Amino acid sequence: MSAIPYTIAALVITGAACTASLATSQAEKAPEALVCALEVSERQQIVTITATARAPKATSGTYTLEIDQRSAGGRATIRQGGEFDLKAGEKTTLSEAQFRGKAREFHAELTVTANGQSKTCRSAKI
Repeated sequence: MSAIPYTIAALVITGAACTASLATSQAEKAPEALVCALEVSERQQIVTITATARAPKATSGTYTLEIDQRSAGGRATIRQGGEFDLKAGEKTTLSEAQFRGKAREFHAELTVTANGQSKTCRSAKI
């Protein structure tokens, strides 16, 4: 069975990329954007949730990831978090988790905080 990628979005319909930008500005400079993203994929009833971030300039901050699973067997909630350091222009994986189940059973929320501002990506209900 081939992998069935599900891309989730906070502000766009399912099937579009889930990204959120966090703009920070410095005096007389163009704003910098921190972008967070969530990706949910399913293969042979193994669901992988990957949280990533990227920024045009090096930055550091914190993240929290909350994952809810609701199925016939009940409900489970997992919370992860930590610090991150991003290199300029590079996409970095903040967290990756795998579960047994179906992608439609999961909802995830990623919040990144840098330079005193926060931005949240939420998965769409699949």
